[in-house]
Amino acid sequence: MTNSTLTSTKKLLAGRMVLTFAAAVTGVTPFLADWNHTHIYNEQWPPHAKFHNAQTLSVGALLSAAALFYTWRSKGGVRANLLPAVGFSSLYWVSQSMAFAFPGVAWTDPHLLKPGQSLEQFPQQVPLEIVLYSLITVGTALVLAGTADKHASTQV
Repeated sequence: MTNSTLTSTKKLLAGRMVLTFAAAVTGVTPFLADWNHTHIYNEQWPPHAKFHNAQTLSVGALLSAAALFYTWRSKGGVRANLLPAVGFSSLYWVSQSMAFAFPGVAWTDPHLLKPGQSLEQFPQQVPLEIVLYSLITVGTALVLAGTADKHASTQV
């Protein structure tokens, strides 16, 4: 194995690890944020609102599982699996970003605001979205760099 192949293999593995971390965050973070009195156990929420919250939690978990599957899938080649892996990792965060464009949407419920907070402030979810978009971009770049050598894409 040449040094360039070894470097390519390391880049590919690093990219997959970054994408794995992003997918894991996508599957776990919604539960950490919503499995409490502010969302799923919020007594002020009607059952239908809780239904949509549960649906969102489930979608995050399913997107995470699909992203992990394609991140590590060997059939079809690494580059062919990269697009679905990145797509599944990104969709939850893209849909969360898009949610702010809908009428009557707020980043939290008014009764949950802490002293000094307002509904007009920068949404607390946006920094996490930026981090996830960045991780997915870095992971993608590393996978692409690791597969630049055609031989490397068949090694891992």
